[in-house]
Formats: sequence, structure tokens, C-alpha cells
Amino acid sequence: MVLVRALLKEDNGIWSLYLMIIMIFETVKQGLLRNPTIKFLGMAEFSGKKKEVQYSALLINIVFSLTTILIFFLLGTTIAHLLKSPEIVPLLWWSTVLIILLIPFSHCEVMLQANYKFSSIFWAYFIRQGFLFAGILILYLFFRESFTLFNLMMLQLTALLFGAIAMFINARAFLSPGIHFNRVILVQMIHFGKFIFGTNLFANLARSFDHFVTASILDPVQGKNYVSYYNVVSRINTMMDVPTLAVADVLFPKNVEAMETDGLVKVKYYFERMIATILALIVPASLFIFLFPKLIIKVLAGSQYYEVVPILQMTILFNIIRPLGYLFGSTLDSIGKPKINFFVNLAYMIICLVINYLCLYYLGGIGAAYATTINLVISLIMMVVILKKHINLEIRNIYLYLINVYMDAFKLLKKSPKQPTQEQP
Repeated sequence: MVLVRALLKEDNGIWSLYLMIIMIFETVKQGLLRNPTIKFLGMAEFSGKKKEVQYSALLINIVFSLTTILIFFLLGTTIAHLLKSPEIVPLLWWSTVLIILLIPFSHCEVMLQANYKFSSIFWAYFIRQGFLFAGILILYLFFRESFTLFNLMMLQLTALLFGAIAMFINARAFLSPGIHFNRVILVQMIHFGKFIFGTNLFANLARSFDHFVTASILDPVQGKNYVSYYNVVSRINTMMDVPTLAVADVLFPKNVEAMETDGLVKVKYYFERMIATILALIVPASLFIFLFPKLIIKVLAGSQYYEVVPILQMTILFNIIRPLGYLFGSTLDSIGKPKINFFVNLAYMIICLVINYLCLYYLGGIGAAYATTINLVISLIMMVVILKKHINLEIRNIYLYLINVYMDAFKLLKKSPKQPTQEQP
């Protein structure tokens, strides 16, 4: 809300492209580390080798981070050229500091997730994001002339440093000091994680093509303007994704446990029930945004972004498909099917790239919105077919659970509070 008012549309477009690149790195690495680590820590055969699993996760974390730093230094200029945004180069170079700080941050976060310490993760993120927001607000209100992309980067690094310290303090009881190298476990985790790595990479690229292809195909000025438009829509979608991401974080370790004790029947129940609960939250919100898009844009971005209204309306109703995508990958990984998840997301990424390119080429800047809608429908068909095969998904059950959620909520609202009992004299 502050950034879109403080930055020019072109600067907001550059910052959006940079954030999208960093988000892909952070999300891909988190998936590469989190799922294999939690999976191996939860398996009975590794119950006596938890220190070796943790050490292997840290090694993978370090090697992946250093590889990314090397890519940014060697290919940063090429990436900026493809996106027609030379201003992004110094941001990518400075992001190497951010990547180094993310090593302890993400390692400690995975350890806390594996031990269900979600409140500790909350406070670390609260400190990280809270400091960043406070810094942005202070710049906007009191030092407007210093509101530059470089200073935003410095705020981001400082906020992450404080967040990493908080994450380490909360996780230190679960960390195993010393060297516990086990080549067999390391190879097994890499073998399991390589599919999740590819899956997260493909999925995040597919979700980012509206930004990247738009910047690449359109002329530099128009491209950055449309990137800023799609970033506003993306921020709204991100807020709508919050319940799904929270559920996915909790559901993955629960599914790992369920597979060890109850098998696919319990995994199927968790999936259908959670999808229904999430839909119960986001369907009314999506309808409200569809009916009052100008109000939402006015509050979040200001009247200068009213051009976003048709883009928002076109995509928001299909937002109900996004929860299925997040839980689809988490569920397949938890039941030991990362290879299927990998190839599904590879195929989907290629489809998204082709459709985004064609729609933007023939329809101009608005084309990415049409592409997003088409891609979501295609993804729905793919995921339902695969989930029916591997966990016996029943769409009817999701509808029934959805109705139950609303009925329970209605009963709760209808229930009158108990009257206090009067004491007898």
C-alpha cells in the first residue's frame, strides 16, 4: 500500500521484478530443504539419525545458496537484459548478502516446522516483516527524498538480519552442533529433494510468467507499467493465499505421520477437508472483490491504479483454484510421489509460457490476465485427474465438507451466549 504510492510505476515495476526473482529463490530453496528434512525426520528408519539428517539439510542449504550467488554475479546482466530492466543489476548483486543471511534463517525455520513450533516462526517473521514495514513507513512519512530502491534493499537486508537472529534464538534448542556427515543420507535427501526442487522452480516460474514475459515482450516503459499492474493483483492474490499456505505448512508433516500410521485414507480425508475449509474462507472474499474491485484498488493502491480493475475481476473468481495447487504438491510429496509432482509442474510451466507468450503477443499488456485465467483452468483439470488416481479424490466430498463448514459457522453465530447465573442470597 505504501510502495505503490511512494514509487513511480516504472520503479514499482523494477522492484516487483526483483522481488519476484528473490521470491522464486526463497520459495524453491525452502521447498528443497523443508519437505525432505521434515520427511526424513518423521520416518521411523531415520529416528536414530536425526543429527545426520539435519547436517545434510544444512549442507544442501549452503551449496544451493552459493550456487545462486554465482548465478546472480555471472548472469545478472543477462537477466536484466532479457527483462529490459538494467536497473535490476545492482539489486541482484546486493541480494547476495540477503542470500547468505537466508542460510541460517531458513535452516532454523525448517527445524521449528519439523517440531511444530509455529508460534516461534510467527514471531521471527513478525520481527523481519515488521521492521521492514516500519522502515518503509518512516521513509515515506519523513524522508521522502530518500525513498529509493537502494534504500529499500538496505531495509530488506537489515530486517532479515533481525529476523535471522530471532529465528536462531527460537530454534537453538533443536539445533545439533558439530559435524554429523552421512553420505548415504545426504544422497537420499538430494535424490528425494531434486524432484521437489524442480517442482517448486517450475511452479514459481509458471506463477511469475505474467511478470517476466510482460517485461520481456512489451516496450520497456509499457512493460514496467504492466508489471506494476500485475504486481498489485499479485499482492491481492498473495493475501488470499495466506490460509492455504498456513494449511500447507501444517498439513505436510501431518500427512507424513498419517502415511506412517493410517495410510492414504487419512491423507485423502485431510486433503478434502482442508480444501473445503479454505474455500469457505476465500469464496466470499473473492465474490466481494469481484463486485467491488474499485474499492479494493482504491484502498490498496490508489486511484492511479484503476487500470488494474478489469485484470483483477478477470482473475479473482478463478482464485479458488489456487488452494488446490498448493495442497496438490504438498500432498504428493508427503505420500512419496515427488516425481509425479515434478513432471506435472514441468508440463504446466511449458503450457503457461506458451499461453502467456501468445496472449501477450496478440492481445498486448492485458494478455497476461487472459493467460492466467486459461492456465488456472488447465491446472484444475490436470490436478483433479491425478489426485483421483493417487489418493482417490472425491469432488463431492469437498462440496459436502464446504456445506458443513458454513452450517457449523451458522450454528455458532446462532448460538446465544450463556446468561450469567445469579448468586442466591
